[in-house]
Amino acid sequence: MNMAINLMDLVKTAINTSGVADQIGSAVGLEKSKTNSAIEAAIPVLLGGLMKKASTPSGASELSNIFKKQDAEPSILDNLGSLVSGGASSKLLGLGSSLLPMFLGSSQASIVSVLMKLLGLGDKSVLGLLGSLAPIVMGVVGKQAKSAGGFDPGVLTNLLGGQNNFLSSALPSELKGVMGLADLGKQATETVSSAARTTTHAATQTAQKTAPVAPASNPLGWLLPLLALGLLGFLAYSFFGGKKEEKPVNKPIASVPDSPATAPKVRPVPDVDAALPDLAKLELPGGISIDDLKKKLTGSFDGIGDILGTIKDVDTATAAKGKLEEAAKAYADLGMDKMPAAANSLLGPFLKPYFEKVGGVLNTLYAIPGVKDIVEPVLGPMVSSVAKLVG
Repeated sequence: MNMAINLMDLVKTAINTSGVADQIGSAVGLEKSKTNSAIEAAIPVLLGGLMKKASTPSGASELSNIFKKQDAEPSILDNLGSLVSGGASSKLLGLGSSLLPMFLGSSQASIVSVLMKLLGLGDKSVLGLLGSLAPIVMGVVGKQAKSAGGFDPGVLTNLLGGQNNFLSSALPSELKGVMGLADLGKQATETVSSAARTTTHAATQTAQKTAPVAPASNPLGWLLPLLALGLLGFLAYSFFGGKKEEKPVNKPIASVPDSPATAPKVRPVPDVDAALPDLAKLELPGGISIDDLKKKLTGSFDGIGDILGTIKDVDTATAAKGKLEEAAKAYADLGMDKMPAAANSLLGPFLKPYFEKVGGVLNTLYAIPGVKDIVEPVLGPMVSSVAKLVG
């Protein structure tokens, strides 16, 4: 693989070739004279976010699943012109807004603040610019990863880790600090080496165990494979993890002296095969099955994600308020606060990726003046409820 590929230049080429730079600038309220310089400043920020994510095994694995899902859909790079049309309500900006938390993580607010000062722009323009460019960056990186060997974590780690020298000269020190990229060069090198040793083994296991995932129609659909993997991991831990124990033999249990009041009670070890059907037969409020509940929760969070994706300012937040109230009521009607403990232990890990995704989008929206005052009273109780489950 060519470690000298400069992804920043490829992203700029994709934008210049398609002629969408001015459209992006106009959509987010930039003066024409500032558009090119603002775009050139934002591209290394987004690539730096991906590079940092790919520098850890878990982050590289998450990106691998996202790019595989993206590859099953039409290429963004082939349709940039149509995606940009629509100005502030363009499909490109709507898709990118939901991706920003994945790119920038918990540092998003700080990164936006620094860019505002460096570029002399408002938060709305900075968020719009980053959101419009994020899908283009994903398209370019995905295309290069595919030509370099595919979307396995090791390939992505090598490709993105190789950008360190390019990004080091392109990112101002203020951004390196808030993004945590000051020492990434060493970390990226170590991760690349580790990934190269383990890629073949990981790819073999994945081919044997992973089934294809059907493509989804909304931006959050790219994350569904992660949810499936998380759920399988939790079930495996619940039923097969821990110390292996033999099935109980029907022998009398030795009596325990009466004097130690705190002596633990001895209970027979449950049969694993007998325990498996119990998950599907959990008694939930309203008689709903655990599978149907998960489907409703998935639909609820996907719907909320779509609604939040339409919010760009106070006016669009006000327009979306009614739909958000309906979504929050639908969640409340599920009676999540009345679920048995056994259900909560399963639903917590299932909901965590959704919770983190929606939480990241809300953090982005709350940076827009006036939006938080409209949205938080509606979704606040729901967010608090899910936070208790996620832990």
